[in-house]
Amino acid sequence: MPVEIAFLVVALAAIAITYKTYVGYGDYRWYTKLGYFLFVACGWFAPLLSFSIHRTEIEDSFVYITKILYFWFGFVFFLFAITIIRDMLWALVDFVRRVPVSDLKNTALLNKINIGTIIFCLLFCLYGLYEAEKMPSIKTYDISSPKIKEATKVVMLSDLHIDIDTSPKAVKKIVDEVNSLKPDAVVLVGDVIDNTPGKLFAQMLELKQLSVKDHVYVVLGNHEFYSGAMQWAIGFAQLGFEFLNNYGAKLGNTGIYIAGIPDIRAAEMAKMKVNISNALYKAEKDDYVILLSHTPQIAEGVTKDNVDLQLSGHTHGGQIYPFHYFTERANGGVLAGFYNKNGVEMYVSRGTRYWGPPIRIFAPSEITVFNFTPSKEGQKSEIKPESVSVSETVKEDKQDE
Repeated sequence: MPVEIAFLVVALAAIAITYKTYVGYGDYRWYTKLGYFLFVACGWFAPLLSFSIHRTEIEDSFVYITKILYFWFGFVFFLFAITIIRDMLWALVDFVRRVPVSDLKNTALLNKINIGTIIFCLLFCLYGLYEAEKMPSIKTYDISSPKIKEATKVVMLSDLHIDIDTSPKAVKKIVDEVNSLKPDAVVLVGDVIDNTPGKLFAQMLELKQLSVKDHVYVVLGNHEFYSGAMQWAIGFAQLGFEFLNNYGAKLGNTGIYIAGIPDIRAAEMAKMKVNISNALYKAEKDDYVILLSHTPQIAEGVTKDNVDLQLSGHTHGGQIYPFHYFTERANGGVLAGFYNKNGVEMYVSRGTRYWGPPIRIFAPSEITVFNFTPSKEGQKSEIKPESVSVSETVKEDKQDE
């Protein structure tokens, strides 16, 4: 309830401010003012309608309206945010220039700047829409360790957020891209879905086509808990995926052991135990251990002695700038890329798709490829960034906590 109240307060304040700024000072007719008010107000509450559509039975031809609703919300939100930033800078400049108070009421200038702001905001959101809907970049890393016995390719997908407005064709494109990489294994690091199994039948049929030498491994993210964790435990098993819920398994004879735990925060709220000992029960001392954990935090019992690499998601890399800063702060200084947490190497994906508004700004989606190779006994494990997509070089800085 506090979250809903906070949203209502922010929404009402934003509606009032943007209404006053864009039509409150001009000589507009009543129907123009009413139309603008309804456009902004409906935009702020569009996610509530979209959520209702997602959770009710509705014809397929109508589900894609949810993307329009979320984009609408994204537009009015950014219009408000950009307007606040614009006016703060404007006030600062006027203060420095010591502009007389009488000159501040320049309605003609304000109208011109308002039109420019609306155009900029629209272009900004359209760019974000393009970034969100395009195929994810392929980021590749080479990791060598004496624990690894043979060359192994593992592809990581995170935060797919497949819902009723995700077309089976969109899922197929991602699956085809992954299959073209010829992976030995695929890991789905939580938030694969955003609805119940019965509503995502067609999409799951496409996801089932992931082709691997070994297995597709999956763990629960917070959104699986929102949509029925146990239903999805059964659903993933029916797809033929290896469901790792406080469980682990060896990846053939590669020397790699893949363990998985449920989303730490969501599991705690659902009274589900996160059991590292159970997840690592079958791991041997000389195994290279990969832990799949949706939330990028170190679970109790995880140390550099029992886990070599943790793969996480959840942050979306901030998804929309400038929320990078807030997302990083909310996740203990973690946003995207490689980190070293208490000696444990952690990789955090920006996510393969998006959640909420179909907008990504300066946080490109990704399909992550890890090429694991053996190294000589006595040599330290090494992580080498190789490439993004075809020709761009990845430059990720390691960050020590």
